[in-house]
Amino acid sequence: MVKKCKCKKKMYGYSDGQHEVWVCYNCGNFKGTAHGDEMFIDTIKSQPTIILAMIAEKMLVPMQE
Repeated sequence: MVKKCKCKKKMYGYSDGQHEVWVCYNCGNFKGTAHGDEMFIDTIKSQPTIILAMIAEKMLVPMQE
């Protein structure tokens, strides 16, 4: 699945099996689903750079296209 950002560039998907995050490396926009995990939503809204840390630590891994 390919998603396009509002800036018209490709968004890259990452998941941990429960959470799904789509990141645009061009403009920094991100979208995601937490499947009811409000704490995850609150955390990424207040500290969006944690997404990059989770990717670096392989807590979120690339989704298959």
